[in-house]
Amino acid sequence: RLAPAAAQLPRRAFGSGGDPRGHLNPDGTRPEAEDAEDYHDPDPIDHTPTLNLVKERGQTWVVSGDPPKTFGQLWEDIPQDHVPHWHRSRLLIWGNYKLLMKAEYLFFYIPTVLILGLCIPMFTTIYALEEVVASTMTVKVTGRQWYWVYEVESPTDDGDDDE
Repeated sequence: RLAPAAAQLPRRAFGSGGDPRGHLNPDGTRPEAEDAEDYHDPDPIDHTPTLNLVKERGQTWVVSGDPPKTFGQLWEDIPQDHVPHWHRSRLLIWGNYKLLMKAEYLFFYIPTVLILGLCIPMFTTIYALEEVVASTMTVKVTGRQWYWVYEVESPTDDGDDDE
C-alpha cells in the first residue's frame, strides 16, 4: 500500500510545518514582506505621528506635543553628580592642529619640492640642448631595413697645429 504524496515528503524543521501552501495567506496571496522595524513598509505615512501645527504671525509652526523637559528629566538615567570639568586643551587630542600641519607638509609641500627639484634641472638640460656647440667631429648614423650606415665627418688637418 502506498502513502499519499504529501506524506512521503520529508518534514521540514522550519517554515510551514510540511504544508506546501502554509506560507501563503488563506486567500492564496503572498503576505507582504516586512522588516523588524517596518523599515521597508509599503506606506511609511501610516506610522508617522500626527503633527501639531499652529498658525501664528502668518507662519505655520510645528509644536511639540510634549512639554519641554528639564535637564534632569533628559538625563535621569545617568547621574549628573560630580561631573568632571574638562579643560579646553583636551581638544588637542581630537583636533590636533600641529599634527594636521605636519601632515599637510608631509603630503603636499614635500612632494611639491621634490617635483620642482626634478623639473628645474630637466628644463635647463632641455634648453641647453638647443645651443650650438662647436665640435670637432660629426657622426651621422642612418638606420636601414637590415643594417646601419655610419658616416663620420671630421675636419681636415690643415697643418695649422701649434707644435
